[in-house]
Amino acid sequence: MPPRRRGRPSKNTSNLNDDENKFPGLAGPSASPASSSKKRASARKGKGKVNPSQTAVPDVYREMLADLPIQPDVPERPLKRRRTGKRNFNSTLASSPTDPDPVTQEPDDEEELEFEDVLAPQAEESSDEDEFTLPRKLQQTAYRDTDESEDEDFDWEGIGFDAKPEVEESGDLELTLVKKPEPSPKTPIQRRRAVSKEERVARLEIHKMHVLCLLSYLDKRNEWINDSDTKEILGTLLDKKTLGSLRPRSDLSQFSQTESLKRGLDQVCNMWRSKFQITARGMRRALWAEDDKDLENYSPPDDLDNTFEKSDFQEAARKLKGSRDLGALLFCSLLRSADVETRLVCSLQVLSFNTGGPPMQRAPKKKPNPATPESDKPTPVDINGPNSPSGNARSAAAPGMSMNPRSRLGHPHAANYFMPEMSSPALLPKPKPKPIRESPFPVFWVEVFDEAHQKWLPVDPLVTESIAKPMRFEPPANDRENSMTYVIAFEEEGCARDVTRRYTKAYNAKTRKNRVESTPGGDKWWRRAMRPYRRGYTNDADQIEDTEFAAAEAREPMPKNIQDFKDHPYYALERHLRRNEVLISTREAGKVAAGRDANAPGGKKLESIYRRKDVKIARSADAWYRLGRDIKVGEQPVKTVAPKKRAEADDMDDEDDRAGTNLYTEAQTELCAVPPVVDGIIPKNRYGNLDVYVPTMVPQGGVHIPYAEAQRAARIVGVDYADAVTGFEFRGRHGTAVIKGVVVATEYQEAVEAIIAGLRDELARAEEAMRASAVVKMWKRFLVGLRIRQRISGYGGDEDEPDAVQEDVGESESDISEFVDDEEGGGFIPE
Repeated sequence: MPPRRRGRPSKNTSNLNDDENKFPGLAGPSASPASSSKKRASARKGKGKVNPSQTAVPDVYREMLADLPIQPDVPERPLKRRRTGKRNFNSTLASSPTDPDPVTQEPDDEEELEFEDVLAPQAEESSDEDEFTLPRKLQQTAYRDTDESEDEDFDWEGIGFDAKPEVEESGDLELTLVKKPEPSPKTPIQRRRAVSKEERVARLEIHKMHVLCLLSYLDKRNEWINDSDTKEILGTLLDKKTLGSLRPRSDLSQFSQTESLKRGLDQVCNMWRSKFQITARGMRRALWAEDDKDLENYSPPDDLDNTFEKSDFQEAARKLKGSRDLGALLFCSLLRSADVETRLVCSLQVLSFNTGGPPMQRAPKKKPNPATPESDKPTPVDINGPNSPSGNARSAAAPGMSMNPRSRLGHPHAANYFMPEMSSPALLPKPKPKPIRESPFPVFWVEVFDEAHQKWLPVDPLVTESIAKPMRFEPPANDRENSMTYVIAFEEEGCARDVTRRYTKAYNAKTRKNRVESTPGGDKWWRRAMRPYRRGYTNDADQIEDTEFAAAEAREPMPKNIQDFKDHPYYALERHLRRNEVLISTREAGKVAAGRDANAPGGKKLESIYRRKDVKIARSADAWYRLGRDIKVGEQPVKTVAPKKRAEADDMDDEDDRAGTNLYTEAQTELCAVPPVVDGIIPKNRYGNLDVYVPTMVPQGGVHIPYAEAQRAARIVGVDYADAVTGFEFRGRHGTAVIKGVVVATEYQEAVEAIIAGLRDELARAEEAMRASAVVKMWKRFLVGLRIRQRISGYGGDEDEPDAVQEDVGESESDISEFVDDEEGGGFIPE
């Protein structure tokens, strides 16, 4: 079967053998070059222009094959190499003797070959009719056996086979070991340590204590500001023109009064910036330490403000030097000296109870100095050596030069000693103080009351240099030196107000999460903490300020970050719902971008936002029963959740292995229907007691008496009662009922309470008798001791001492004679 050819088929494919006889140059290396040249000449004379379609092999290829030199037969194919230079067409076309010839190959051998597409060469006609030139680009197709395919995979390009080594190789094998360079040490990623539940509780308690301490600190500083001596010192800095602007006339218009106040404040701020000098560091943000060693190695900065006494505060008012916090305090005292209603405002730098705050920086480790000797002993110095501090006489004195005049005095050989001339030490320049780098946002500032508009104007003369611009005071979240969580304003009378909402841009979304109000029961605790600093009444300015805060809170925009929706007081996302929370309304309040989605419009995935008022708490039937409510008949659960995992998974009962827990909202419940008391009989459950978790669970016609003696009193009276179960105590996995008092009929309440009072009186008398008995035993022991001393002293010694002891014993016996029975006495008492 002839091989299948993928190229353009030749018209005379059956005349291959005839062509071999006509062109012996195609037979291989046995053909002579002379015969091939004669054949080529005769072909040119007879035919002239060659038509490539008449023969299977074009004449161009035949001429090239005829020009090949005769190659000797070799037993093996030589190693093939690829040349990287300019290719020669003849050398490229030449094949090794072992390669099969595409023309002389037998049909049986052609079955093992693989043909590929070949572009037919096109002959170009030159100016001479008998001469032909090759095309510029020809594609050569090589046919190889399967044994030669492995050589084709290897890239021989770039290997210099013809290059000769400069040095002859010896028979020895040389091995060179090169050490790899050590990779540069990568900076370890500091991962935040996980905080346990116990540590979170401890952090919250420390946070509360820190807040109380800072409030007390501000109250003390507010007293220093009101000091009359400090006001007198600072009052001399204001001139009459500035005082006139700070206290505008009442006959001016509302706008003119406000402009006069701002103009006066601007003048005072410029004067204060020019006179006060910042030389110390003020309050900074408090941070948690990751390790106890960081606290041990921590040392406060040298330029820290050290104003701890009232005298230091007055001295700073005279010198006008200190930290920027101290400058704000003195500025407040300056304005109060001018009868301007001024508040002292402080942003409390309190320790955060959340885990998201930055940790305290670790103390740098001190590297040992190699130049420092190990021992502290001084190194001896040779005074005649080259390193002598006084120099060497031989090296210092030049030949032929006379020595110091002092060398001629004293010892005749004094010239041998060199006395260096001591020069006066040069005056060292004073070290420049290090620049104080603090947060670009203040911790202390003041608020001035604008009586015309009944508003408080924030003023900061040293840091932000602004007047009535509250949005410039909030630092960013990545500021390690300053954090705005609580902003407290102290007035001259000593009362304080929380003004945080005036200065924060996202109070509900960001600031509130770091305050104690975000914790359970935090609102109540914060009201109690501010109660000592609260004004006894609410004036008009306070009401206007509360309205301003409410309006600012209402204008706060919807958060744009998903994390800000967590625990937000007005908005909620479905992903942030807790285990016992459920949405009762699917009405959306907006959309927020929650990642990317190729199928969504705009390429962003949107998530629905709901109102917080549409989120309700759902509980199980048992939980609602402990609150005195039962599930209504026919109500379906709004949510089913899996039970919580327990550590003791092997000890779980079948009840805990249920598929899920059904939850219901409060709207699906009603008050528990407890059977009423009939004829003084109290309804009981199967355990013989009555569940009274809330007051509404007391049956109608009955009363709960929550006293420990109620059960005994009811038995004495002889009325029916039921133990009141008010809760459960869980110790491990076992719950124990907590019984507190009894439930009896209403008509027996007075009798039971009277018996309880009698039992308490009887108990009080018994306790009094026990105390009296203990006193008698004590005095009896004291009397026995006195009698033992009297008898021991009677054996000899001083005669006056036994009389004194006898008088004491007689008085003691007369005092306790009614309690002590001499007949039952033991030891040395009976005579």
